[in-house]
Amino acid sequence: MSIQVPTAAQLAVGSFNATSTSNMVDWGVDVAVRDKTTWGSRKFQEFAPTTRTLRVALGGFNDYAAAAWDEYARTNAGSAQIVTLAYADADSAGTGAIMANGLMPQGPSFNASVGDLPTIAPTIVGSTIYPPVAEGQVTRTTGTAITATANTTPVQLGQLAATQYIVAAIHIFDYSGTGTLTFQIQSSSSSGGSYTNRGSAGTALSAAGAQWLSATSITTTNTWWRLNVTASASPSATVLASLAIFTP
Repeated sequence: MSIQVPTAAQLAVGSFNATSTSNMVDWGVDVAVRDKTTWGSRKFQEFAPTTRTLRVALGGFNDYAAAAWDEYARTNAGSAQIVTLAYADADSAGTGAIMANGLMPQGPSFNASVGDLPTIAPTIVGSTIYPPVAEGQVTRTTGTAITATANTTPVQLGQLAATQYIVAAIHIFDYSGTGTLTFQIQSSSSSGGSYTNRGSAGTALSAAGAQWLSATSITTTNTWWRLNVTASASPSATVLASLAIFTP
């Protein structure tokens, strides 16, 4: 399941804004199968799905520049990574977004002809928190920094059944000042209505990084969703955040 990335897309990996540094994105879910053919039957060979693996391959240039994609990939190899691809103008809330939560387990590969700038292509696989991948909408853009307690822009994702998950992918690219930011998923029956907390609030954040929030076993007819952001002291953070409803 590969997707094409438009030129206006915004790509985030953990605390790294990879929007202008990636020249390739290959996003998919690989499904392993097992043979379930009955011996002696006249059927063709039959298969059944077993395990699924998240796979996000990201290409970029190996330029050894400070704070570049290759440096981030080398520094964070073997660590959990949250990835978000906002596949239109990420400066507008409501933009469609794909979010994933996996590991960057392997060393980057290099590929270049003599005289060319080498490229780097690390792959993020597996999952650290279920569900590992979801498709939703951007609720907070990077246009202005968060400096005080606030709410993100409400997005209409639909109702939530008890068997579904509501998830949030939060990327903090830059963090300065003092204090912390705490994110909480909320829902309402209307965009400007009263909002109810859903699930537990995330751990308070005080540095650049990423956070994945998830809540399930909730039944609500609310269709509007947002994040409440509680600020302590005087932080200043550039944030890209998305919300999605996932059906197992």
